[in-house]
Amino acid sequence: MTTKLYYQDSEISSAVVQVIDSGKDQNGYYVILDQSCFYPEGGGQPADTGEIGPAKVWTVQSVNGEIRHYTDTELPKERFSAQLDEQRRWDHMQQHAGQHLLSALFEDTLGLKTQSFHLGKERVTIDLDLDTATKKQLQEIEKKANELIGQALPISTSWVTSEKANTLNLRKPPVVDGDIRLVEIEGIDLNACGGTHPKTTAEIGLLKIISTEKNKGGMRVYFLCGNRAMQYFDFLVETTDQLVVQLNAPATELTQAAETLLAEKTAASKTIKNLQEQLLNLEAKTIVPKNHLIQEIFENRSIKELQQLARLVITQHSAATALFISSTEDDMRFVCAKGIDAPGDMREVLKQLLALTDGKGGGNAQFAQGGGKTTESPIAFLTVFQEALKNFM
Repeated sequence: MTTKLYYQDSEISSAVVQVIDSGKDQNGYYVILDQSCFYPEGGGQPADTGEIGPAKVWTVQSVNGEIRHYTDTELPKERFSAQLDEQRRWDHMQQHAGQHLLSALFEDTLGLKTQSFHLGKERVTIDLDLDTATKKQLQEIEKKANELIGQALPISTSWVTSEKANTLNLRKPPVVDGDIRLVEIEGIDLNACGGTHPKTTAEIGLLKIISTEKNKGGMRVYFLCGNRAMQYFDFLVETTDQLVVQLNAPATELTQAAETLLAEKTAASKTIKNLQEQLLNLEAKTIVPKNHLIQEIFENRSIKELQQLARLVITQHSAATALFISSTEDDMRFVCAKGIDAPGDMREVLKQLLALTDGKGGGNAQFAQGGGKTTESPIAFLTVFQEALKNFM
């Protein structure tokens, strides 16, 4: 059995280890060590990474009671120096301890229990059982959490039997049998936990709630601790500085400047839309059927514009049938339409046009559209269109 050095000292980052077994499974090469400073993934906390001799450790997992260190190369049964990614470990410790503190405050202050915890690469979340916390309450809990961090409360661990654990006022009952590992934040929280934590709340650094959202009848709380929180703050400052320059407004007036810019954009978009409609109307008037037939080929034109143009044209020429094509390299989009006095069913025409592509489409008897990838030229589509119309004559 592997000696878990990370339980003896959560800040240990290196050790001399002996490979006592090795193998390969669906995840790749792995080794089992006589002792390890690498924390295996579990309890919402990701695995440590690092190096064992010449091999990189990319994940560590508990499999059938074994701690498997997955490596990028096969290792022999020899002794090696092992070194974990200290920054990654420290980050996980800060986030995990911050979660204990935050979950305790939500339960003790508002009666909201934590249902799950996830320590992601960028954000950390807890899922609360109810969605009842107000913005003001969230601010008060965040303030209290940072006050407790500043008090440098001891964070300690201990082992008890499952029988003993059942007699203690734990935050929630243990999910395993046998000896139970307890993590205690003095005076605040006592919880069964297998994760790694710093030795005092001061080492959490700070805690910042960044957002919330509804989740399965409860509330998902996004938060960051320590170095992550500082990095997030640095990102916000950098973004704010860029916006100050781009919007030519001080930070205190950025919201107003953004609102003004959005209002101008909305007005400009409305003007552009009106002008586009006028241009389409003018274009439609220039398109005249020959023998009640209209065929137009365009490049890089949206299907929406083709539809609008087709509707305008057949409204003006009720006895005409039209095909509008837009080609883009090996892709062909088309709209086939007929006026109310023209014969035929555009759905039948569409089927024959789609046979030249790998795409699909739809519509009704008067108006249909579709397209897809094809090696055919636009002329081939015009030919099929003309042949299809003969069936309606």
